[in-house]
Amino acid sequence: MMEKPNAKVGKVEHVTPGKPVKYYLRKDGTAVVFTVCCDCSLTHLEEFTPKKTYIRVRVWRDDEKTKKFRKEKRRK
Repeated sequence: MMEKPNAKVGKVEHVTPGKPVKYYLRKDGTAVVFTVCCDCSLTHLEEFTPKKTYIRVRVWRDDEKTKKFRKEKRRK
């Protein structure tokens, strides 16, 4: 099992069509971003690593952030 990378807490982007997404770059060129589904608040941490001929993509579901966003959504 791959270990989930560290990402800055609170740096979450709600991705919707037509809006830019902020990526957090590491020194090795890897980009890390959180995405949140607008319907169900399911949250994923996505990691993109450029290679010579391809981009490696790894994704982890973040249950803690999902619970947090769903709780906030119920309050509204």
